[in-house]
Amino acid sequence: MTGYAEQLSTRWLPFGVAGSAVFLGLLAGYEPKLALAAAFGLAFVAITLTSLTAGVCLFAVLTFLDEVLPSAGFSLTKLMGALLVVSWLASISVGERRNSKLFESSAFLYVLLLFVMWAGVSATWADDPDAALGAVTRYAPNVLLFLIVYAATRTRDDVFWVIGAFVVGTLISAAYGVVMPTEADDAGRLSGALGNANETAAALAVGLALAAALAMALRDKPWLRLGAALGVPLCLVALFLTASRGGLVALAAVLIAAVFMAGRLRGAAVALAVVAVVGTVGYFAFVAPPEARDRIVQSDGGTGRSDIWKVGWRMVEANAVVGIGAGNFATQSVHYLLEPGVIMRPDFIVDDPKVAHNTYLEVLAELGVIGLVLFLCILGYALAAALKAVKAFARAGDREMEIISRALFVALVGLLTAAFFGSREFSNQLWLLMSFAPALLGVANAELRERVGADEAESV
Repeated sequence: MTGYAEQLSTRWLPFGVAGSAVFLGLLAGYEPKLALAAAFGLAFVAITLTSLTAGVCLFAVLTFLDEVLPSAGFSLTKLMGALLVVSWLASISVGERRNSKLFESSAFLYVLLLFVMWAGVSATWADDPDAALGAVTRYAPNVLLFLIVYAATRTRDDVFWVIGAFVVGTLISAAYGVVMPTEADDAGRLSGALGNANETAAALAVGLALAAALAMALRDKPWLRLGAALGVPLCLVALFLTASRGGLVALAAVLIAAVFMAGRLRGAAVALAVVAVVGTVGYFAFVAPPEARDRIVQSDGGTGRSDIWKVGWRMVEANAVVGIGAGNFATQSVHYLLEPGVIMRPDFIVDDPKVAHNTYLEVLAELGVIGLVLFLCILGYALAAALKAVKAFARAGDREMEIISRALFVALVGLLTAAFFGSREFSNQLWLLMSFAPALLGVANAELRERVGADEAESV
């Protein structure tokens, strides 16, 4: 059966390529942007169907470019996410992973399902049910990343590819912001391809930690190791250019977590932290433009964040258990404006409604205590999985993968810290890193069983 399928594929491949070329040529004559988006889509389909791991890597890079890629009226990243789901279904049903374990913990899958279901149920009491259902369509693909990344990451090489793709995406986003600044780059701030300086800064703090880990772990690949090492100062300098206070807090969290998690490499972690702190102080004291320096040293109410948080807490007090409904924060915040308490920036509530700029507050306001507990369970599981992977790789004697596991935990700490200053509950980067933790644990457990035996592996 497999041989026949391969023959059929080989026979029809030239016709498929020729047909695709004709289709793209005709489409380019009608709408060039649409043709470019279709070309990206076809290339992604070909890559993903050939290798699910390659598809995840490409998707990781594209999540950083969603705001600048040709869209033709739709999100190319969302389309490619849907294609990734199709490829995953093919992989576990008829592909090479059809007899493989679906996930590391079946109990955790119920938590993911309950979270999405709760967001969907919130549409029944939300003032804007369409917004709630729209939020579900954003949560569901991110939740599926846990299963997709787990299926795509089964070997040490897969781990390095996915981590490398995340770092590359971070650097490409920052480089785009330098080469192609946009109107979003207010006061000369680097917004990057993500279109937001704070989002870019958070990604750069994480990219710095992962790049440093790759530089220490890629011992047998000198050129890749050099590239990863160069990525560390590039991430740091680009982070400075964002002039993001939240990004600097995330960087501080990364450096502190790195010192505690470094183990035998604590000396190197301390040295990196010292260099980063000196560089930060030196840049903003002597190099940064006055407006960037003033932004860092003057709080100014968090540019409206304190007002948004005050209104958000009013929502929580009024709907503590079940929330106001998924995706309803921005549209419903105006109903909580006229209450005791000074609001300095009502325009962020009335004229241009903003998200909460705090992931945890927004989830609590929209989904209540129940939704927040489920969300925190997801975050906690990812952190615990990363720590278990550290322990398993240490027991297996795999120092390189132990470094990667420690860096993943540090990166998650940095990203979750940045979530206090931005609404990232739908962030592809956050969910991608969280879903990578149990996948890494799966690789660690498999390696441990192979090296020390099944009985000893179960005790970890």
